[in-house]
Amino acid sequence: MLDSDTHNADSYLDVRFYICEEGDFKGKPFIRIEVPGDKNNIFDQPVNDNHKARFPRQWLHFQMQNDDAPVIGTTLKQWREDAPEELSVGQIEELQILRFQTVEQVARASDSQLQRIGMGATGLRERAKGYLDRKNRSESSVELEKTRSELEELKAQMQQLLAARSDETMRRSPGRPRKETVEE
Repeated sequence: MLDSDTHNADSYLDVRFYICEEGDFKGKPFIRIEVPGDKNNIFDQPVNDNHKARFPRQWLHFQMQNDDAPVIGTTLKQWREDAPEELSVGQIEELQILRFQTVEQVARASDSQLQRIGMGATGLRERAKGYLDRKNRSESSVELEKTRSELEELKAQMQQLLAARSDETMRRSPGRPRKETVEE
């Protein structure tokens, strides 16, 4: 029996995920697998699902290092910019260490998650909820104002159309138009 059969042979490999910077694959994730001590045996190709399953720790590390990953929700940095008195830079760093990326995640955090944050975490959760409420209200009022202005524009257009139509009906005589006589 080979040693690689009983032990995880992949644990001896140097595996790195990276973003390709050149050629046709520019911007695509790649994997580079090297056998330590063997400079001639290097495996380098675009990432597929098998690579992600085979090297989940390295893939997770790559994803966490990649700041370009889309975040769904309001980022902690945006919260800090909008309300600097509610969140300090140190709190942002601490939350990011604990893998909180958005204000929504903080606002919905469970009590057990808050225990990991430490003292003041319950207040932080309440401030996050308050920030989201204020943000949603301001967005709603902006949307309502936009809708009202569009409605006023439509009313004005409707008045113009009705006025133009009434002018047209005044020029014509009432009733059905006469048939034209066709000469044989």
